[in-house]
Amino acid sequence: MAEHVLVKKRLHECVQLLQDYQKGVSKASDKELWRAQKIKQAILHPDTNEKVLPPFRMSGFVPFGWITVTGMLLPNPSWPTLLFWQWMNQSHNACVNYANRNATQPQPLSTYLGAYGAAVTAACSISAGLTYMIKKSTGLPATTRLIVQRFVPLPATSLASSLNCICMRWNELRTGIEVYEKGGKVVGVSKQAAKQAVSDTTLVRAFLPVPLLLLPPCIMPFLER
Repeated sequence: MAEHVLVKKRLHECVQLLQDYQKGVSKASDKELWRAQKIKQAILHPDTNEKVLPPFRMSGFVPFGWITVTGMLLPNPSWPTLLFWQWMNQSHNACVNYANRNATQPQPLSTYLGAYGAAVTAACSISAGLTYMIKKSTGLPATTRLIVQRFVPLPATSLASSLNCICMRWNELRTGIEVYEKGGKVVGVSKQAAKQAVSDTTLVRAFLPVPLLLLPPCIMPFLER
């Protein structure tokens, strides 16, 4: 409780410092201003200025995502276990995407639910399909099949996360997003800016799981010897 109060107080100080700077009454150094900006951007949504819950912040992707990553990397999982952890991972990803969405162009709840359903379906289908093919590859030694199985979560997660992002932000591609000048004033709505933003975010979502889901399967065979 005390820690929560301290964080809230620190955030308020950072926001106040930045507001004073915009009014021209701040005497803070550049270092203090940049630090305040980083703290504000890490905690508050840039469009709504609402606080993003810790598990759904971009800075919390690894600290809170390791649980689902561990579940997806379990050796020789049963079908229910396989599908459960893919569902859990995409549920977390969907919450992260929603919490960090572009809020300048409001979208109906059905858009987010559709994106969530598409991502879960894609993740479960890809992981189940690849696992089925691996288990049917009787020509491969059991040890090899076990090692290959550990790489299944990566393509399933990357493709599903990309699909989740595209579906969730599809309306932005059609309507565009607001473009701001340096001072924060809205200068218009741009479809090109929306295309660039969605493309960049989709690539980030595709490659974000790579270190978490690629390195452990590469390292584990050497540790098990």
